Amino acid sequence: MKRHTQATFGILGLALVAGASQASADVESLIGGDVSGEISAGWDSRYFYRGLWFGDETTWTNASVSKELASNLTGSVNLFYTDVMDDALSYSEGNIGAALSYDLGFGTLDLGFVHFRFYDGFAGTERGGVRGTGIAGNDEANEFNLTYSQDLFAGFSGHVLVGRDTTIDGTYGELGVSKSWEVCEGIGLDFSLTAGYSLDSYYTFPGDESEDWTHVLIGVALPMTLTETASLTPYVNVNMSKDSRDPTNSGVGRGGDEVYFGASLAVSF
Repeated sequence: MKRHTQATFGILGLALVAGASQASADVESLIGGDVSGEISAGWDSRYFYRGLWFGDETTWTNASVSKELASNLTGSVNLFYTDVMDDALSYSEGNIGAALSYDLGFGTLDLGFVHFRFYDGFAGTERGGVRGTGIAGNDEANEFNLTYSQDLFAGFSGHVLVGRDTTIDGTYGELGVSKSWEVCEGIGLDFSLTAGYSLDSYYTFPGDESEDWTHVLIGVALPMTLTETASLTPYVNVNMSKDSRDPTNSGVGRGGDEVYFGASLAVSF
């Protein structure tokens, strides 16, 4: 399984480097100039999303494109796919998102929409097993979200996010701060701290608090510049499950404080 994961990541990395220039040309010919974007691929030892565990040994790919639409207004589109490499669990997910970002001068306001597809059900399916029922068996979800971000002090930046899932009528809130340092030429150090909150039973299950903190996430990453357009970023995260997540995560042995790690390769254009 590990050899397959490493091979997959290596192939994705080669494809990124080889295809970035062609992708840039194709996008610009389609929607005009003043376009920027990034194609990335990565591997994670565990996959947590908003504090909820989905699987171990995952590979993923992501592509994003943005374009200035008017003064201070930028539009973007994002495509994402991930697949769990675990022998016991079948879980794969794809989503497409779009956002409008407005520069307020003192901060940035983003209005976004994301459509999620869960190809093996929201909670995944044991290999050879039967898909779950209720929310666990959902095969799609739609979310509208609003994010405000700005620079704070001493090089820190912060954000506030509110997301409304119209499929389950649940609301998610998030607060976060981050800071970056330059360690040496071509190598940086990124720190992030995020806390999530469930409103209206945002993907909570029996035993979870329907309205409470979901998790605290602490992350440290080491972005390394490879070329003018390519970078490699290893990272280590700690997911601290709170009352709206811990009972469910603990049921699969992923509750409490979970340390996980990974790496990504990105090419910008």
